[in-house]
Amino acid sequence: MNDEVHERARALYGSAIGRKRNELVTPALILDLEVVRRNLALMAELMKTKPAKLRAHIKVHKSPDIARMQIEAGAIGIGTATLWEAIVIARAGIKDVFVINEVVGSEKVRAAALLAREVPLKVAVDDTRNVEVLSGAAQEAGSVVGCIIEVDTGMRRCGVGSPEEALKVARRIVELPGLRFDGLTGYEGHCSLEFHKAKREYMARKAMDYFVSVADYLISKGFPCPILSAAGTGTWEITASNPRITEIQPGSYATMDGYHAGLEPRFRQATTVLATIISRRADRIVTDTGKKTVGASQAVLKDYDYPIYRYDEEHGIFDIYGSCPLTVGDTVELLPGYTPFAVSYFDVYHVVEGGKVVDVWPVIPRGPEHGGLLNAFKDR
Repeated sequence: MNDEVHERARALYGSAIGRKRNELVTPALILDLEVVRRNLALMAELMKTKPAKLRAHIKVHKSPDIARMQIEAGAIGIGTATLWEAIVIARAGIKDVFVINEVVGSEKVRAAALLAREVPLKVAVDDTRNVEVLSGAAQEAGSVVGCIIEVDTGMRRCGVGSPEEALKVARRIVELPGLRFDGLTGYEGHCSLEFHKAKREYMARKAMDYFVSVADYLISKGFPCPILSAAGTGTWEITASNPRITEIQPGSYATMDGYHAGLEPRFRQATTVLATIISRRADRIVTDTGKKTVGASQAVLKDYDYPIYRYDEEHGIFDIYGSCPLTVGDTVELLPGYTPFAVSYFDVYHVVEGGKVVDVWPVIPRGPEHGGLLNAFKDR
């Protein structure tokens, strides 16, 4: 599947290979390979002193090529937000895959059970009924699905709300055939809303203290928790330093964005969007990149300090002043405020090294209708 996707991407966008980064048809998603390598090497070096291991989340970049680079740089496995991402990552040859989200819905559950025949798949769970459906699908597929109970550590999203609820789910997992209880996961993402470093670290410690207390409760009831998985880029270092946490799940560190750069400035932004100036007035320039290109989290100009005036659907409008050198037809690069929003609008990365495009890498399909993912499992 991945070879086919690469071939399709190169058939559609391969004419860009060899061009300079500012000569692409716009809007274009650019990936600076040298920056990615630097980010991955930095994380690998920083993780050497931490008791936890790194499981690289790929929901930010949605690229099997970057995922392979993360594994080569020392990640023990990959975390995904969706089953569809997990399918593509597994087909890319990566075997340790954890869907760090609940998989609900008969066709998705069946696809997960079938995928578990190919890789030792793990999924997040927080509901006994969902666990029962997973068991039935796994029995039918002849596979074993690893279940990791999600604990709400303060995010107020998914996850069990108490140690007692975690115990109820753990008991059901162990009772049912086709399932394996692998431990706990908890994302302290609410801490990343706090930009004051000391406050954020205090919040993360508090969240992990609760998380570990849930694990201790399960252990005391006879349910070992071999995996305790948590953290994102905004809290990775403090959580990875906790001796009880076995793995962390950051993703943004690989390519970064404006938001996370404010939380973790040691990593640099590798993803930009190339835009063309399509109009110039005395007080503004307008680019061909709007909200349908960079998403709701707006992008700022790279190398220029002209402020955003407004983003419309297909237009990015910037205030200008002084002797602005930019004119109609010029290209500029934009730094996304939040990379996942921008990436989800594109089919490929234009991979740049030494100022030129050296390849085009596909962005992982965004659902079952993209790339025939669901059809790949219907007749199996």
